[in-house]
Amino acid sequence: MMRLFVAIDPDAATRAWLAAAQERLRKKLAPFGRVLRWVDPASIHVTLAFLGEVPDAGPVAEALAGCGCVPMELGVGGLGVFPNTRRPSVLWVGVRDPSGALVRLQARIAEALSPFVKPERRRFEPHLTLARVKAYPPPALGRALAELARPGGEAPQPWHAGPFALLQSTLDSGGSRHTVL
Repeated sequence: MMRLFVAIDPDAATRAWLAAAQERLRKKLAPFGRVLRWVDPASIHVTLAFLGEVPDAGPVAEALAGCGCVPMELGVGGLGVFPNTRRPSVLWVGVRDPSGALVRLQARIAEALSPFVKPERRRFEPHLTLARVKAYPPPALGRALAELARPGGEAPQPWHAGPFALLQSTLDSGGSRHTVL
């Protein structure tokens, strides 16, 4: 079995901005350091679909081959949490998709993968995960996150998104490692 997902990576300038934003947030959220696990900036990506455990990547790759990927310009902006500030589990920066191309691509991918996974009931919320909450968060963390409107600093220039990739995620003690298939 292989743990699979489909994603698009930010460009190098956006990744550097995300790393700097993480550092600023890490300082602001220092009192909650023990409950936050920061994502390695090299692993930050926009998840378009999560398949979970799949026995064979071949049929998935074949299904994705017909999805295509038009060039698109994406940006970042706005800090958020899933599912909410009362019980945050993920701290993220939003992805701006002014043309709607990313949302349309994600819908095509979801349709192509429908034989392999149940459709997601939640609306697609393009984002870049900065940190995960690894323990039941104290209420003060939710209040602190609610006060942070954005991670700070000038947003990077929009990036020209490359093609999406099918990735395998391998979990280990240091987090997850991603391999492009």
